[in-house]
Formats: sequence, C-alpha cells, structure tokens
Amino acid sequence: MKTSNLILLALGLFALAFIVAMAVIFCVKGAVPDTLIQYTLGAGGVEALLLAGIKISKVRAGERSGESEEPYE
Repeated sequence: MKTSNLILLALGLFALAFIVAMAVIFCVKGAVPDTLIQYTLGAGGVEALLLAGIKISKVRAGERSGESEEPYE
C-alpha cells in the first residue's frame, strides 16, 4: 500500500475508535468532553487536508498515479 493510504487508514480507524469511546463515555457518564472532541477531530481534519494538498501537488507536478511513493517497493 502507498504511505498516504496507510496514513488515511490509520486516521480513519483512530477516528472510529475515538467516536465509539466518546459514545460509551456519554452513555456511562451522561456528558462528553467537548473540548477533547473538538481538538481531536480537528487535528484529524488538518491531517486529511495536508494529505490532500500533497496529492494535489503531485498530480500537478505530473507524477503518474501508478508510481509508488516509496523507492523500496
């Protein structure tokens, strides 16, 4: 897999686990830590935007999508 795909997969799995954990906390405690949710999901959004920017710059530079990002593959 490409590095960017692995990062997106890890980011998605973390977001899913985080959302499930917040739902469990809400069911148990009756409240959620709003600031923690805001900053955690916000950081994930920033990461996704940065990956999109990298992909766009590679497409504009003319890199073919079939080429690997890592020279060791």
